[in-house]
Amino acid sequence: MDEILASTDLGNGRSVHVATLSRETVIDSEAQHLGFEGYFVFEASDGAGEKGISVLGKTVSFEAAMRFIELFKLH
Repeated sequence: MDEILASTDLGNGRSVHVATLSRETVIDSEAQHLGFEGYFVFEASDGAGEKGISVLGKTVSFEAAMRFIELFKLH
């Protein structure tokens, strides 16, 4: 994670983040089809046997990332 814009704890060692990711992290997460630049929405897990991240999606711009964060905070 390079630049984290927002995070929220889901409990049980899990959290959701909106952040930039390194090229290596995107590849390791098998999300290279999304490209390497921009802001990703992903779940991180620190639970036993589940360590790592799962990329859930990507925003199209910084402004879209900020809007996603606003919407996420409403719920």
